[in-house]
Amino acid sequence: MGGEVLTMNTTTNRAVFLDFDGVLFDTVRESYAVTMMALRRSVRIVDIDFGSEHFAKFCQFRYLIGPAWNYYYLIQSIDRQIEEPTIDVEIEFKKLSEIWVERKIQPFVENFFQTRIRLRVKEREQWSSLILPYDFLENVRKLAREFRRCFFLVTTRDRESVLDILKLYDLQLIDSNIFAKNEYTVHNSKLNIIRDLIQKRKIEKSVFIDDLEDHLALCETIQSLTTLQAKWGYVIPQKKEDNSRLLFKELKRFVHGENVWI
Repeated sequence: MGGEVLTMNTTTNRAVFLDFDGVLFDTVRESYAVTMMALRRSVRIVDIDFGSEHFAKFCQFRYLIGPAWNYYYLIQSIDRQIEEPTIDVEIEFKKLSEIWVERKIQPFVENFFQTRIRLRVKEREQWSSLILPYDFLENVRKLAREFRRCFFLVTTRDRESVLDILKLYDLQLIDSNIFAKNEYTVHNSKLNIIRDLIQKRKIEKSVFIDDLEDHLALCETIQSLTTLQAKWGYVIPQKKEDNSRLLFKELKRFVHGENVWI
């Protein structure tokens, strides 16, 4: 994006690593629609019931999701709780995730991304209407234009839809600073992606903003990295709050050469 490409040995003194879903964009409706269609429970976006108890629970437990295959087990867990209210969705999800079988979920994963591609290409207007920018995006967009070399995107979402959405909302990031599903699959974690970038690009100080606690906890082991949670995103209800202004204030101080204190 933006026509500028940097090589892997480019030196960047300071870096900002951003998650995509739950930090820059609210994509819970899009992910639910794609999931339900990948499971062949719906055929078109207009058939999705966003007023249902099922969707409400999906929103409530969206914080459990990392890579796309997690959706398969989240839906199963929600289904089971609706049938049997005593079941704890989080406990059920973690139990199923620990015993996942690749051959069982691989067809779902393939169908998930094929469905997203189809919607993005053939039902583009409806698909894009399900993706809403957070207020945080507007401030980041302005800062990223001024400090383009500092900003990196690290996400489990597929690169094609990431680029499409970034273009739609005019967030200009350098192509080689975008790390999506393929890179995540190769490196197996955001920790490995970020640590590798810090080493190869000789980054002295960095900040990582994500809404998912598991990603943040793993990355806390990197000494030169400060982790910040986007509590406006997909977090447990008890922690949810809009701390975007505070985080942006610290982010702005950081890229201008100061240290974040959060």
